[in-house]
Amino acid sequence: MARVEIFLGGIIKKSLTHSLKWVFSTTVIRRFISFILFLYIVRYFDRADLGIYRAFSLILSFSALVSVFGFGILNIVEKSKKYLKYGLQFVLFSSLFVSLILFFLRGILAEKYSSSELYLYILYGFWLVIPLSIKILIKSLYELEMNFKYLSIIETIKVFAYFTITLLLFMIDLKFYYFIIAFYLSEIIELILLYYPLKKTLTIELFDALKLKFVRPLKIVLKKNFHFLSFTTAPNAINIFTLNAPILLMGLFFLPEFIGNYFVAAQLVSVPLSFLIFSLSQILFPTFSLSEKKDLSLKIEEYIRHVVLVLWLPVLLFGVLLKYWGFIIIGSQDIDLVVSIINVLIIKSLITLILIPLSSIPTVLKKPQYELYWSIGSISTICIMVYLMKEASFLNMFYCYAVVNIINLVIFIVMILKMVDSYLWKFFVSIGKGVGYTLPMIFILFLPKKIFFSNKNIANLNNWVIIGCIFVGILYSLSMFFLFEKMFFLKFLQRMKK
Repeated sequence: MARVEIFLGGIIKKSLTHSLKWVFSTTVIRRFISFILFLYIVRYFDRADLGIYRAFSLILSFSALVSVFGFGILNIVEKSKKYLKYGLQFVLFSSLFVSLILFFLRGILAEKYSSSELYLYILYGFWLVIPLSIKILIKSLYELEMNFKYLSIIETIKVFAYFTITLLLFMIDLKFYYFIIAFYLSEIIELILLYYPLKKTLTIELFDALKLKFVRPLKIVLKKNFHFLSFTTAPNAINIFTLNAPILLMGLFFLPEFIGNYFVAAQLVSVPLSFLIFSLSQILFPTFSLSEKKDLSLKIEEYIRHVVLVLWLPVLLFGVLLKYWGFIIIGSQDIDLVVSIINVLIIKSLITLILIPLSSIPTVLKKPQYELYWSIGSISTICIMVYLMKEASFLNMFYCYAVVNIINLVIFIVMILKMVDSYLWKFFVSIGKGVGYTLPMIFILFLPKKIFFSNKNIANLNNWVIIGCIFVGILYSLSMFFLFEKMFFLKFLQRMKK
């Protein structure tokens, strides 16, 4: 088995190490700035506002993804820009068409999500599908060249702009729609900054794309690559819908306040996790696409082992801290509901850390149809679950969703391992070790809070009891690591120092 040079060593090429550092460091900065603004928003606005905003942003993101129709991924997989002009032509017309559909459906969507504000958001923001779609396509060109440094810098500038514009608008008046205006202005700024370095190439291709003479060649390209494009877009769209089912699907049955509480919990959990998942996915997709099939199995096994042994304990510790002291940063509004959601999201994130960076494997192997089959099965089971639980409370429906979703995620990981001819027992052994090594922390995560906080007069004492339990849990995990994984961690620490 290949040795691990650093975390993910042996998985990514040395030439990408510098890019990985940039992606990680700038993502930390972005998450910190966004989190500060998020805390301000959470404390000064209703949860219903947050719920409607999240539904609106997901509708736009979903529409943009469908409009691109996999042309961005096609550029990366083919390792060529030869489809750029056709991608631009398709995206320009498809995004216009999709945005118009969104415009005409605004009344139905507002009624289904029980919000008149959503009607206004779509009325004035439906056109944003066009620049968001173009941005996805242009970003694929940077990913093709593995220019992650520039991408990370531009995204950081976008967050700074988003933060600054929001504060300036709030100085005028504390209206929630100013927050939405600032967010999408920053998206336009990012698009301009992505366009500028490639302006010569993109301008020529853009003007060519507007010429009708390219319609016939576009039809030929679509016919030739339709199987790949459709089987890439469909599972991605379904997966976005599935991962955001508590907002897009459950939001059809519950008031925006519940969706807002879920959004708050998801944002808190994503503070450390989203930048890990996003950064690893951004790096590993082009890296896997350059790998031979025989090497993928080894790389995936090493990646899973690193996630379980290095990341699971810190993630669980973070969940415990949020459970017992999260109210300090977000206030006490609906805190019990938010904490209950957080507990489940933390457990789900243990599997998501493994899955998301590996989800590109079917595309890399040019077998996206397998992901589509899984996606259809996944969304079908979730829809059936939601329908059967439509009379239940929001929390009970969310619990059922989480259980079904986790089972589906594990099935997808198993499918990926079979595709690269990996041994399934190694995966389940790694998962078993991870659960065994972190069992006390999992137990503390799901202990009822009233055990520690049943009497407010001894709250300070209970805080020390919780800290003691956490210390024992960490000590147990470290002891297990020392007894059974000593050589792994010694090598890991040595290479991290280098």
